Amino acid sequence: MKEFKIRIKNEFVEVNEEIYTIYYKMGRRERYLEEVSVEKNLSYNQLVELDYPIEAKMCEEQDLIEDKVIEKMMIEKMRIAIKALTAHERMILNELFFKGTSIRELSLHLNIPKSTLHEQKEKIIKKLKKIINKI
Repeated sequence: MKEFKIRIKNEFVEVNEEIYTIYYKMGRRERYLEEVSVEKNLSYNQLVELDYPIEAKMCEEQDLIEDKVIEKMMIEKMRIAIKALTAHERMILNELFFKGTSIRELSLHLNIPKSTLHEQKEKIIKKLKKIINKI
């Protein structure tokens, strides 16, 4: 059986043949319309009539420097807050949020009830919020 993959944001995703064909036909249509618009010097209205997504092309997402600065500041605050937690609290956060362990799995591993672990998780999150607000 032949595998079909398309590239989405530098990652290859496996799809069925129908989606693969449609995806590449859409890409080819965009390139064709761009070539035609350059060759024939088409106007905005003509491109709209051809069902060309001109607004999407004109308004591509931009990374704002303010957003990047805020993100870096929040990451630094989170690092400081996590350092203020106990080793047990950091282990719970690491397992649940970074390793993707479920509460059920972790409660079995730690030999504590799920409800207790859930309460601990909620307390840790509240503690993190308090620490971050103080920073």
